[in-house]
Amino acid sequence: MERFTIRKNDYLSEHTLVYYHQPYLHYQEPGNPDFLNVLKNLINDEGQRRIDAARQEVYDIVHKDLPAIMEERQLDEAVIVVVPRSKVFTRPSQLGFRLTIQDCVRMLRANGYPNMIDGTECIKRHTETKTTHLHNPLRGYFNNGPKPYKGITRDTCHINVDMVRDKVVILVDDIYTPKVNIDEDCAQALLDAGAKRVILYVIGRTQHNN
Repeated sequence: MERFTIRKNDYLSEHTLVYYHQPYLHYQEPGNPDFLNVLKNLINDEGQRRIDAARQEVYDIVHKDLPAIMEERQLDEAVIVVVPRSKVFTRPSQLGFRLTIQDCVRMLRANGYPNMIDGTECIKRHTETKTTHLHNPLRGYFNNGPKPYKGITRDTCHINVDMVRDKVVILVDDIYTPKVNIDEDCAQALLDAGAKRVILYVIGRTQHNN
C-alpha cells in the first residue's frame, strides 16, 4: 500500500489521508486491476465466473489492507463505509464490490478485529447520478443524472448518521481519480454527518483524470 494526502478544497473541509493498494493504469494494460472493471458490470453482461474471480481478487486485497490501516493508524475502532455506486443498482451481480467489502469486514470482525464495524450499507443512494468514468456512450446503458457538484452525496443519498457520529470512518472505493471529487464529496458528507475523521482507502489510484 501507498498513501498520500488530499488537501482541503472546495469539496472537502480538511486534509484527508488516502491509502491505495496499487496504481490504476489503463484498462487491459499489463498489471492493471481490470477486475475492478468486471465488478462495475454496468450493463449486467459479465458472467458469474468472472464476477466471482474478481470478487476474490478484491477480497484478498482488502483482507490484508484494512487490518494494516487499523494497525498503522492505531485505531481502537473504525466504521467501514463504502462509496455508493452512481446508479441505484439492485442486482447482486452489479453490487459485487460493496458485497465483497461487507463479506470481508464481517469475516475480519469474527476473526480478531471486533473493532472493525460494518457500515457498508451506511450510505444508500436514492437518486441516480452520472457515471463519471464513461467517456463514450455505452449501448444499453442510460447514463442519466447530474455530474459531480459540491454536496451531491448529501442530495442523492441517505446517510445513517447514527452509525458514523463521533466515529473514525474508513471510506472505501474501488478507484480514486483526482479532480473528479466524488470521494472528496462523500468524505465531506460523512464529516457533516458527525464523523470524527475520515480515512479514504481505494484499491486503485489513477494518476490523472483521463
